[in-house]
Amino acid sequence: MADQEIELKFEVDPAVAARLEQILLVRPGAKGAPKPASLVSAYFDTDDCALMKAGFGLRIREVAGARVQTLKSASEGVSARGEWETEIGDSGLDIGALQNTPAGDLVRGLNGQLAPLFATRVERTVYPVRQGRSKVEAAIDRGQVEADGRILPLCELELELKSGPPAGLYALARRLAEAAPLRLSFVTKAERGYRLASGHTAGEAVKQGRVKLEPGMTTRQAFQAVAASALRQWVGNAGVLATARRPEALHQMRVALRRLRTAMKLFEPVVADEAYPRLVAELKWLAGELDLGRDTDVLIEETFRPAAHALHDQTGMSGLGERLLKARTKAYDRVCETLLQPRHLTLMIDAAAWIDCGRWADPADPLHGPLADRPIGHLAGEGLDALRSQVKKRGKRLKALDPERRHKLRIRAKRWRYALEFFASLYPRDKDRLKAMLEVLRTLQDGLGALNDLKVARDKGLALAEGGGRVAGDSEIEGHQEAYAAGLAIGLRLRSADALIDQAAEGYDRLMTLKPFWR
Repeated sequence: MADQEIELKFEVDPAVAARLEQILLVRPGAKGAPKPASLVSAYFDTDDCALMKAGFGLRIREVAGARVQTLKSASEGVSARGEWETEIGDSGLDIGALQNTPAGDLVRGLNGQLAPLFATRVERTVYPVRQGRSKVEAAIDRGQVEADGRILPLCELELELKSGPPAGLYALARRLAEAAPLRLSFVTKAERGYRLASGHTAGEAVKQGRVKLEPGMTTRQAFQAVAASALRQWVGNAGVLATARRPEALHQMRVALRRLRTAMKLFEPVVADEAYPRLVAELKWLAGELDLGRDTDVLIEETFRPAAHALHDQTGMSGLGERLLKARTKAYDRVCETLLQPRHLTLMIDAAAWIDCGRWADPADPLHGPLADRPIGHLAGEGLDALRSQVKKRGKRLKALDPERRHKLRIRAKRWRYALEFFASLYPRDKDRLKAMLEVLRTLQDGLGALNDLKVARDKGLALAEGGGRVAGDSEIEGHQEAYAAGLAIGLRLRSADALIDQAAEGYDRLMTLKPFWR
């Protein structure tokens, strides 16, 4: 049976799950505590994970004596994904039942190679909830993923829309989030299983996913696809940082926030409803909370480590390294505290709700509906033209620009690059020209980015020197030695400034010779 599953998933601690159960037990119309059901699921794929690479998950679940075969597709937008479910007999997969699904041809070609790769064992307790005009099934899953003798515990809350408008799904999520910390997650049980089977349980930094837009899409559909991609990258890296302090995850989370803010700015004429200003402000706040962690990472990797290698015998250098590592620990403490704040957890839900079913997305809305119904090609061309003009204007006489103006140019160049990546699939005949433009933009952006990092490193080094280097635990002499070492490290880094300015100027000049292929 073909269907579309609309659900939200949250990772929760066992104590939080118990709190949620207490809340759900007193819902209107509740008739006592529901009994948990035991769900045992086996997930099938080839040795090289052909189904997963194609964006599908295939399982057989045993529940209450029945065997149910389910094929799921990759998520569409924020909360929806395709689902094809069939009750089957006792002998293996039913390939015929998958014949009329998007994976039908692929599965037929793989028949005989498909085998169980991992399994999940879950105790599920389901609470039917009415939220306004919507019926939602709230399920708390406690259990584990199993693969090759390895076990990964899991505890999740799933909210699935059974009927009514999707707004009810988000309203329930907000209501539960007011009582207990809920962290939105897009990691499915299948993804956990694949990670466990490959031996990667901690999670890797999540890079941006490819956004595939079709020329016939409306502007509404295109924005939802672009914004959902950025949201998934944000949420995924927040999940990694919740368990491990990975610099790449912090970097990719900042990239995700920039991509989302760029998309909102690019589509502003269409999506700027009453919720828009608050979301823009909150995303800016969150990005700002991550800056110190990233700046410290870059200072250590790009300024201190090369200096420590070149000047390893310099007095004060080892003490400077210890100080920077302590500074990074404090910066990451702040990042982790921010990610656990209700303000951040609620922002995830609010952003997801706005992308999925905000007022701007309502076709019946007289202000936003007609604009959102326009074909995406119109906005794509207008947006790319505007960004090119901004870069062209701000980049003139680039070598003479002060650091602040270079930084503003860098921001515009980055927005242009993101926009080209968003809209790439709309211009299939211009792949070579698109690739060339992106390569030159990266050259410009890399040069401007390195110059900005130099400014940050210089400012931090000056602050250290002006304070005499005194920190708790240092003697006055040690403090001055470390401040001197910092000055040497900054000086080594500043040697590359002229070459970076030349690189950026060359990139800008080359960029302006490339014709806008989207016209």
